[in-house]
Amino acid sequence: MRLLFITLFLTSTLSQCTHAKERKPNILLILMDDLGYADVGFMPDAAKDIYTPNLDQLAQEGTIFTSAHVTHPFCGPSRTSIMTGRMPHALGAQYNLAAFSGNGITTSEKFISKAIDEAGYYTGIIGKWHLGEEEQFHPLSRGFDYFYGFLGGGHEYFSNTWIDPTSFNPSDYEAGNYPGNYNRPMMNGNEYIASDKGLYCTDVLTDAGIEFIDNASKDDQPFFLWMSYNAPHTPVQAMPSDIEELQKILGNNAATKNKRLTYTAMMYNVDYNIKRLIDQLKNSNQYDDTMIIFLSDNGGKPPAGANNKPLRGRKGDAYEGGHRVPMFIHWPKGGVQEGKITSYNFSTLDFYPTFAALTGAKIDDGKITEGINVWNDIVNLTDPRKDKPLFIMRQMNGINRTGVIKNNLKLYTWGNGDWQLYDLSKDIGETNDVSSKFKKEVETMKRSIYEWTWTQKKPAFFDSPSYKFEENWNKNNMPNFGKTFGQMYNHEDYISPIK
Repeated sequence: MRLLFITLFLTSTLSQCTHAKERKPNILLILMDDLGYADVGFMPDAAKDIYTPNLDQLAQEGTIFTSAHVTHPFCGPSRTSIMTGRMPHALGAQYNLAAFSGNGITTSEKFISKAIDEAGYYTGIIGKWHLGEEEQFHPLSRGFDYFYGFLGGGHEYFSNTWIDPTSFNPSDYEAGNYPGNYNRPMMNGNEYIASDKGLYCTDVLTDAGIEFIDNASKDDQPFFLWMSYNAPHTPVQAMPSDIEELQKILGNNAATKNKRLTYTAMMYNVDYNIKRLIDQLKNSNQYDDTMIIFLSDNGGKPPAGANNKPLRGRKGDAYEGGHRVPMFIHWPKGGVQEGKITSYNFSTLDFYPTFAALTGAKIDDGKITEGINVWNDIVNLTDPRKDKPLFIMRQMNGINRTGVIKNNLKLYTWGNGDWQLYDLSKDIGETNDVSSKFKKEVETMKRSIYEWTWTQKKPAFFDSPSYKFEENWNKNNMPNFGKTFGQMYNHEDYISPIK
């Protein structure tokens, strides 16, 4: 009998160990909106008026990325790449979606959420969507089992301003309508719901995140949760209590300008709410099995209170301030090294193949992914993109603000055919043009981004009609690559098929 007991015990223990070993990781992707490069305390050049102790602790227990790049300096196109693993220009998605327009990201692209869902994960998105509002574009149609938040590109923070769902009808609003978009009632699944007065948006979204994590803990199914916060995107609104607390904590280091102070208080609130998420992971025994990724969807907007120092530029630019973002990955159990900082280039294009590999999700035959599986490089702190260029292009008002990064070099043009080269290892602020010293590299990098333009499609949508982007596109004969690339564009070997 004793031998039988020991045998059963060992068999059970071995089974549990095998199960633990084979368990796929939970993934918690925390995406901020318009967060400045210096606006979290864990970054090497963090602003002194920022206080994010909980985020800082997580980051320091994981690996911090100082050269993480999104694919576009605006929200919608950047998020498109995270979900599809493709540059937004290849999908005609190089502009934001206008609210109430009926447009969305082509359904011919399988989102990573759908692939992960098919791999047996419980999937959720909470917060900002901005990838389409009609049924075929809705999160629940793109692989998410759970959605709580809003479909547009931004939101008012105080619930007193949110429209009563009984009087809200999206068909009543014209494309690009700001008040209807930012004052929408929250949505739970496919239904608009009422909210109590006196609530703050970041708190409300975190409440939903905590509920999602709690529900996930009751099942053996791993989860993928995209916490898609709208903070610190405009409107710049903070809880008065958070402003007061932050001033007490920072004293003389607190911001003195009203908009910047409000912005920093918004991030103080975000930090508190992320602690709430982490506490829920710990309380439900899911913390060790959860990979946590934190980053921004694009650069910060200084007129709205953000700080991108020491980078040049801001949201909307092809300078580093538009697309280099703060980021960390935390998952010690999975091999992510603690207390490390990596300066190797990372692209959000890489999320799709990397998430697929970690979750066992299948990448369909014929599915194009422009990123690479970088998991081994993350764990081993090796360079995942050695000699692999990264492209950035913002098209507006007749010009192509364009950049290409290869290793430590960055080639940039405002779009007028005048190109500058910067050595980012010595000049992260892009102030010293070294193109005369690296003429061969300039030619090679310029040619690589020019050939990349061959993959582009004409925009499928142009954001709000009030911005007149479509009118300017047609008036300036965009994409107008001849102006950007000059003689190269006219060379018979480099004629682009995109007209």
